Amino acid sequence: MSQFVFKYLANRLLRDNQLNKFGVEDPYYEYIPLDEQGKRTKKVKRRTPAGLSTKDIDVLDTLRKKAYRYDMWFNFLGVKFGWSNVVGIIPIAGSIVATYWSLTMLVAARQLEDGLPLDIHFIFIFNVLIDFLLGLIPIVGDLIEIGYKANSRNFLLIEKHLERVGQKNLGLIEPNEVRPSFINDKVQPVFEEKIVPGTIKAGEQIKNFVNDQYNSIQKKKKSTSNTSLNTSSVRPGSSASASATTQTSSHTVLPHSVDTADSTAVNSFEDDSKSIKSVKSLNKRYQETENDTGTET
Repeated sequence: MSQFVFKYLANRLLRDNQLNKFGVEDPYYEYIPLDEQGKRTKKVKRRTPAGLSTKDIDVLDTLRKKAYRYDMWFNFLGVKFGWSNVVGIIPIAGSIVATYWSLTMLVAARQLEDGLPLDIHFIFIFNVLIDFLLGLIPIVGDLIEIGYKANSRNFLLIEKHLERVGQKNLGLIEPNEVRPSFINDKVQPVFEEKIVPGTIKAGEQIKNFVNDQYNSIQKKKKSTSNTSLNTSSVRPGSSASASATTQTSSHTVLPHSVDTADSTAVNSFEDDSKSIKSVKSLNKRYQETENDTGTET
C-alpha cells in the first residue's frame, strides 16, 4: 500500500507537463506511437539524427552518456534519478558539484563543428541555474530537481538543434533556417561582429598597458640600483678614496719640502762632527793627565 501511495505521489509531482516535457525523456530510448491516436507506444533506442558529421555524432554521444549518468542512472519505485541527485543531498557542496558536472556538458556541446547558437547557450545556462537553485532548497528542492532533470533537458535541446543541422547538411533546409530566432538573427551577429572583437581589442590594450608599466618600473629600479652602487664605490670616507689619497701624496713632492730636508740633513751632519771632535779632545786630555801622573811618581 505504501509503495502504491509513494508512486502515485511521485507521478503527480514529477508527471509530464509543459514545464518539464523534455526533462522526462530518456537520452537512450524514445517511445514511438503505434496508432494514430498515440495511445499505444513502443520503446525503441533513440535514433541519431541523419546528416551529422562524425565529430557532431561523437559530441552527441558524449552528452547522452553524461545526461543519463547525472539524471537517470538509478531507478527506485519507477522514479529515475542520477548521481547529481545523490550528491545534491549534501548541502551547498553537493549543488556545487552537480553544477560543475552540468557545465562540463556545456563545454562538450561547444565542440560542435558549427558551434552552439547563442539562444541555446542562454537556455542551457538557464536550466543549469534553475537546477542549482533547486538544489539549495532542502528536501523539497531535491524532489523537484529529480523531476526537472536539467541535464536531460540540455541534451534534448542539443539533439533538436542537431536534427536541423543534419537537415541542412542533407540540403533539406537553408543554412539560415537552422537557428531562426530573434536572438540568433539579430543579437548574435552584433555579438560576434562587434562585442567580441571589441572585447579582444580592449584586452590587448590592457595587456600592452600593463607590460609598459611593468617595464618602466623595472627600468627605474635598475637605474636606481646602478646609481647607488656608483655612490657607494666613491664614498669620501671609504678605503678606496683613502688609498688614492695616499698614493697621490706619496708621488707628490713639493720644491720647498726638498730644501727643508737637505738643510735638516746638513745640520745633523754638522752636529755629529762636533760630537766626534769633542770625544777626541776628551780622550787626548785623559792621556795627558795619565802621563803627568806617571812622571810625578
